[in-house]
Amino acid sequence: MIKKLIQDVQKKIIGNEFKIKISIAAILSGGHILIEDLPGTGKTTFAKALTTALNLKFKRIQFTSDLLPSDILGYTFLKNDKFVINQGPIFTNIVLADELNRASPKTQSAFLESMEEKTVTIDKDTFQLPNPFSVIATQNPSDLSGTSLLPESQLDRFTISFSLEELNKEQRIELLKNETNNISINSDFTFDDTAKDINEININENVIEYLDNISEFIKNNFNNTHISPRCLKQTINIAKSLSYVNSSKYVTYQEIKDVLPFVLRHRLNLVEKKEFFNFMNNEVLNKVPLPDEK
Repeated sequence: MIKKLIQDVQKKIIGNEFKIKISIAAILSGGHILIEDLPGTGKTTFAKALTTALNLKFKRIQFTSDLLPSDILGYTFLKNDKFVINQGPIFTNIVLADELNRASPKTQSAFLESMEEKTVTIDKDTFQLPNPFSVIATQNPSDLSGTSLLPESQLDRFTISFSLEELNKEQRIELLKNETNNISINSDFTFDDTAKDINEININENVIEYLDNISEFIKNNFNNTHISPRCLKQTINIAKSLSYVNSSKYVTYQEIKDVLPFVLRHRLNLVEKKEFFNFMNNEVLNKVPLPDEK
């Protein structure tokens, strides 16, 4: 089923094979995805293809400077002498927050409760969001006009982040031929059985120790870095999901190595984003020994 799921997404997305796989793992683990890239590079198409293949309900919110929190969460209004709650577009399985950093910090913060607690509070009433619930946010580079930086409290709620790969000449020609636009995705994927299977994925204590050793190495060798317990828990959750996607029944060191650069990319400002994956491999992962090798 997972193999077909990946193939369905690839009908609409050219290239980016591993990013499709890790994005599926992130959503299956209940995590959130931040896609950072220039306008027109296919971020929205990527998000829509993922959602359609997963057979989940989907809503898109276009963020602008005048967007209000109530436009996302919902609001109450008086009808027949009674207050009625109108739920906003956030009440869905996957919400696409398009160009998130074009909204004001106040509006961006509307996602904080939902991303952490999976609930939404409107006035004094708290509502449970559908299960599963994930946010896929797209963000333009912060040096573009009309953008504002996301606060650390919000960045830490995103499980992974990445930019889409640049296409080679053959892939660009395939894209320009417009061959993927008319392809439809017919999915019979079901989430409930998959979530149950992921919970049964085993993770050895040595693998957990390895993750903690990497965290300590970064803290000890790079000043002004902070890796939260939330971040480490997210790493374990998405590593379990990736193991499931890889048809494995347990998490290995390799899953930790594969997911950690995506998990830390938006959390650590040590090098430029385009250099981060090479930095993580060369300066961190290759220098932290496996517990078995000590």
